[in-house]
Amino acid sequence: MSRARPDLSPTDRHAKSIATAFAKGRPPARTDEIDLYLENCPREIFAAFEGAARHLPPAGKDADLAFGYLFLLEGLLEHLRYRTDRGYADAAGLIADFQAAIAARSQAGQIDGQMLAYLGRALHRAKISLSPELAAVSARQPAGDDGSTPLPEDVGAAVAGILEACGGDPFALVGSFAEFGHALPAEARAALAAGLALGGNADARGAAVLLLLDPDLAVRRAAAGALDQVAASLSPTEIRRLIAMRNWRPESERAEIDAVIRKARAAGVACAQWQAGNAETIRATAIDGSAAQGFLLVSPAGRKKRLSSILIKGGIMDAWSGEPETSRRVEATAAGADTPMVAVSRAYLDRVVAHGLAASVDQGKVPPFGLLQVAETIGGADWQPVRMEVGEILAGLLGEMPEAMRAAAAVDTVLRQSGELADLDLVAQSWFEDDPETAQAVAGARGVKPAKLATSLLQSVMARRRGKWAGLFLRTALWMREAPPEADLCWRELAIVAKALADGRDMTEIGLMRDIALRTIAVLRNAAPL
Repeated sequence: MSRARPDLSPTDRHAKSIATAFAKGRPPARTDEIDLYLENCPREIFAAFEGAARHLPPAGKDADLAFGYLFLLEGLLEHLRYRTDRGYADAAGLIADFQAAIAARSQAGQIDGQMLAYLGRALHRAKISLSPELAAVSARQPAGDDGSTPLPEDVGAAVAGILEACGGDPFALVGSFAEFGHALPAEARAALAAGLALGGNADARGAAVLLLLDPDLAVRRAAAGALDQVAASLSPTEIRRLIAMRNWRPESERAEIDAVIRKARAAGVACAQWQAGNAETIRATAIDGSAAQGFLLVSPAGRKKRLSSILIKGGIMDAWSGEPETSRRVEATAAGADTPMVAVSRAYLDRVVAHGLAASVDQGKVPPFGLLQVAETIGGADWQPVRMEVGEILAGLLGEMPEAMRAAAAVDTVLRQSGELADLDLVAQSWFEDDPETAQAVAGARGVKPAKLATSLLQSVMARRRGKWAGLFLRTALWMREAPPEADLCWRELAIVAKALADGRDMTEIGLMRDIALRTIAVLRNAAPL
């Protein structure tokens, strides 16, 4: 039996284990031990970066080990971003300190451009914006030993090389642009977006169209302005993509799309039809405590299958379609999810995606370009931003219930016993509050017994968030309703709880809310400080 070396830190030990998997051509396993490490060791971002920089060729001599450290760095950064999403200033401060330290070392000549490019990719995957200082030093990096540079002088030649490597696929090109261009200042990325449109390469123009869904407004504006100049050169497929994404953008940006489409049509460019495609199966995860929900779609691709994914969390957070793979491999990947999943209908998917689009638009954001790729993979999707209205959904669900279940006495029983619903054993594990206000309330009540503190939370902090929980329960009820009737999941009971919350019912009378309060206390009292 092998033993972990006692002289190795957890970061070194995990990196070596991950490197072994890479060396054997296997993806690293996300074990419970690694998940605990990523959650509880945020300050190890410095050690993970140092390990990657030390071992990455040409300065180092072990690429697999370097990528093991980068894998950990990406995971640590992602967990920090989760914490910043919940409003924790200490996490945002740690990310800022990390980027400042890397920028200072880069200015001192201690970090090369290749390592900064990999750092940019890790930050991109963790959905963390580069600080202006780090973007500035990244842009000043000289060409590396392989001739690469963050912004080549000969943009056309560089783009042609990337397109060739991507097989002319604009989605692959934009994916590379998003990862390695993340380390560039906004002005440089905007210039590259315009260069793609104006460079005379048809595949590059196709990539510029996709950059209309770039998260950075400056990039979107640059792409739109350049495409307006070459509208007559766009293909019918690109016109179809423009029309599909038009309402996915904030209302103030839609006129730019309309202008490009008008010019293209005036030049005689037709709109292509959606190509054939479908989703053989669509599986959706439960809605977790952060209101996130994921979808896995399996589509035919000749004699193989293609796996696609959409993540919704306060908007469309992520979307992608993978390369065709064997049916066995795709099914194994889809079955390997570590969260409860239910096979859902296309109508359910369309409804939830429309709601996610509406949430993104309301925030002035755009969905990832991968959503368009998913739409094309399943044969076209007329997804438009439409919010799900709580009152309308509640009325529909309640209308499907037996009248006896809606009687006052029956409702009281459901609310009181809602913490004992067996169908929620796995689903509700992530249902708790985790934010600075709640953490402060729990920290200020040391010595108070959990039952008493739970009542206090339900009457104060959590009472002000009844709308959040009503919406989460309602979405979970809709999800459970997609299961086969014989599964007889507790969607009716959850709809009753959601209505009680929406109607202002005392949370202390609702067993499920008391369970969530107790889980909140347990999580926050056991949380490791940064």
